[in-house]
Parts: sequence; C-alpha cells; structure tokens
Amino acid sequence: MSTEIQSSIKEAEHLKSEVKLYWNADPCGTQFTNLERGSSVFYDEVERYRYLHNPFMLQACKFSQCSGKKLLEIGSGLGTDSVQFARSGAHVTCLDLTPESIALAKKHFEIRGLEGDFVVGDAENLPFPDNTFDIVYSFGVLHHTPDTPKSIQEVYRVLKPGGAAIIMLYHKNSLHVYAGVPYHFLTGILESTLRGYDDWIRIYDGPNNPLGKAYSKSECKTMFSQFSSIEFAVFDHYKRNMSRFLNNIHQQFTANHIGFNLMIYAKK
Repeated sequence: MSTEIQSSIKEAEHLKSEVKLYWNADPCGTQFTNLERGSSVFYDEVERYRYLHNPFMLQACKFSQCSGKKLLEIGSGLGTDSVQFARSGAHVTCLDLTPESIALAKKHFEIRGLEGDFVVGDAENLPFPDNTFDIVYSFGVLHHTPDTPKSIQEVYRVLKPGGAAIIMLYHKNSLHVYAGVPYHFLTGILESTLRGYDDWIRIYDGPNNPLGKAYSKSECKTMFSQFSSIEFAVFDHYKRNMSRFLNNIHQQFTANHIGFNLMIYAKK
C-alpha cells in the first residue's frame, strides 16, 4: 500500500472520529429542546418538532408500509423515526456511530413499550451478514460519513434480494445551495474568512459540524448503480416564518424540484 493511500485512510479515519465525537455530544434532535434527555416529554417534544417541520416525512419515509419487515435504520439518533416503523409493525434494528445515540434510542423504545435491536456501528462497515434486511432506511446521515459510496455498497450488501433502500441525502441542486453559497461567500469576504461550497453544506448541521456533503441525482445514480431500480423525490422543510398557504405553494412549485431533501428509493 502506497504512502499516499495510507495517508488518505488515516485522514478519513480521523475525520470519522471527529464526526463521532460531534454527534455523540449532541445527538440529532437534542438541539430542538432543553427538556431532560431521556425523559418521556423529551422524546415527545423531539418527535413533535421533527414532523411539524418535516411533514413530508410521514409519507415519504413510508413509516406505515413496512409492517412485518426486517428493517435497519443507519444513523438512528434518538430513534425517532425507528419508533414510527416499530409502531407500524416493523422489526427494527437501530444502528448509530455514537454510543450516546444508541443509549437514548434504546431508552426511547423502552418508554414507548416497543422492541428493537440496538447496535453501535459504522455505516461504512456494517456488522451484519449479507442479505439480512428487507429494508434499509437512513435519513440525512450517509452524507456525514467520509466514504459515502462505500456506505451505499454496504446498504446493498445487507439487503435481501428484492429488498428496498429508503435514503435521504442532501440535494446539491437545491435552492439552499444555489442561494446559500454566494451569500456565504460574500459574508466570508466581509468577515475575512473565505468559505465556499463545502463549508456551507457542512455548517447546515452546526458551525462545528466536521463533515457534510450534498449530492446531485446523477451522482446518486452512480452510487446506486448496482441496484436494479432507483427513483427520486425532492422535498424541503416547513418554514416557521411562512404561513401554511405559502408553504403549500413552496412545496408544490419549489421544494418538489429544488428542495434540500433528496429521497432515494432503490431496490436490490
């Protein structure tokens, strides 16, 4: 192995360690409430906030269509989405890179009276045999791992033949990127901190977030090329400063084409 390859591997592993530390300290969802972590009202508030501001998820993620299926969520965080699948009768395995998230997800299931399996693991090296799951689900997670194409290969590997992947990645051809990058660049000039595309995507999940990426549909087609079929849908978040009427217009004419949430539905 060449020195260059070894250096690249070490750099990726170091970056992954930073990602783990960042999300272990503040699992996704904890930023939306100051309630006591692990309490029933804490999980209630995180769930309320998530689906109020992302109402498209209730249908786009197919929570109610997975009854009886063996489902893996990669990057389960607090288990908010996994709980929806479990409530609908799916046999759920929660996997997350961070021990704190898995501990909170397990407690979440216990409070809800639900059963599930909980694993600390790496999306690029899933600790499961080939052909294990009917469905692999991951929402807004795989763009936070250094080697996203490898994580997609792992999704394919652990899916059963005929199994389905439901994945959300940040959308490169989105209004968030089109409007944000120039604004962020100009702001950087004024602050003498020149920042470009990569930084703008990264700080979407917090100024100290070590890694964030966005992908176009064509890039996703390449990453998912081994799957037998792939379909896309595009959505955006609910805007707190807009009326529901304006949000409906936004969803129909803007978010459905250049929204920041790129849903990918692929079959093995």
